Amino acid sequence: MWSTRDIIIFCAGAQLFHTLSHVMMTRFCTLPIQLGSFTFTKQFNMYAIIINAAITILLLWWANNL
Repeated sequence: MWSTRDIIIFCAGAQLFHTLSHVMMTRFCTLPIQLGSFTFTKQFNMYAIIINAAITILLLWWANNL
């Protein structure tokens, strides 16, 4: 029904949305944010942006090679 490539592209799109949500968080939210016992800081958000963008690129590279 769906190929592996289609599933990987879907996951890359979801990951891109997650990356963009972290980018928008830096623009429209006041950091740090307290989430229970966890504090979400500007530095942690920057790491999240970089890691999520890298995962998106890797997924797109993988889909391109299939």
